[in-house]
Amino acid sequence: MATDNTDPTAEFRKNQSWLFDSKAGGYVRKTAVGLLTLVIAAFVLFPLYWMIVTAFKTTAEIQQIPPTLFPAEFSLEGFRLVIESSLESSGYDGFVESAFGVEISSAINIDIIGMILNSLKVAIGAGVIAVVLGTGASYVLSRHEFRGKTALMSLLLASLMFPGTAIMVPEWELISTLGLFNTHLALILIYGAMTAPFVVWLMKGFFDDFPDSIIEASRIDQCSSFETFWYVIVPMARNSLIASFIFAFLLAWNELVFALTLLDGQNYTVPPALLTFVQGFNTQWNVVAAASIIVSIPVLIGLAYIQKYFVQGLTGGAIKG
Repeated sequence: MATDNTDPTAEFRKNQSWLFDSKAGGYVRKTAVGLLTLVIAAFVLFPLYWMIVTAFKTTAEIQQIPPTLFPAEFSLEGFRLVIESSLESSGYDGFVESAFGVEISSAINIDIIGMILNSLKVAIGAGVIAVVLGTGASYVLSRHEFRGKTALMSLLLASLMFPGTAIMVPEWELISTLGLFNTHLALILIYGAMTAPFVVWLMKGFFDDFPDSIIEASRIDQCSSFETFWYVIVPMARNSLIASFIFAFLLAWNELVFALTLLDGQNYTVPPALLTFVQGFNTQWNVVAAASIIVSIPVLIGLAYIQKYFVQGLTGGAIKG
């Protein structure tokens, strides 16, 4: 019986590539990937580094030309001004003076506590609305068939592609008509509506993979459709729900255009409030940088605690069918 002695790798060896099939080529590829990663990391991280070092510079050093990459001497002037101004604006200066004997007197007016509270109110409200509406809609779209379902899903996807500025004028007119101008409720409704389509698509992927056997078992136990959804499916969708909430929360926390247009003065959230301190050549950049660091701390702490749920939720939920 004849045997086939043809080497299956012979054809491959005829077309070897120096870059992919030699040791030297492997070193070149690893070096190129490393350099590209370094460039991207520098592009992403350098603005954060610059903000941090700016917060610890004096005003004179910030205005120095050429600029220094590292503070010549560390200064907490920016943090001091931000904290003193926040205590004074919030009315806690008298308490601090009586309790600690420290006199509070600030030449600037920045209420960091009020900014954070305003942003938390708007971001949490928008996240709750987006998750509630998006989860209910995604469950219906996943578990029920009806005419126009595909068109509706396509419309929801298309809504994510429109820039927010494209609907600024009609949104402004609607908010003014409803009497919600300069209120946080206006931003909560807008941000919730803007992020709900993303929640629909994310949660629909989870519900599509949800085992039918679990739903059938709940029906055998005489659970209604709502009870099955609320007591069985929602607890199992915790990771995806958290991921959806974080997405909506971060969008509301960082959004500038709508907040700057629809709010004024004391109702400002973090982005427009920080922008008011950028005043050309008179800008105190160490104050702006220090305030930016302080307002980022609550978000960073929260994300550090729930980041594992965020990653698991984006990868399709906790279970597979």
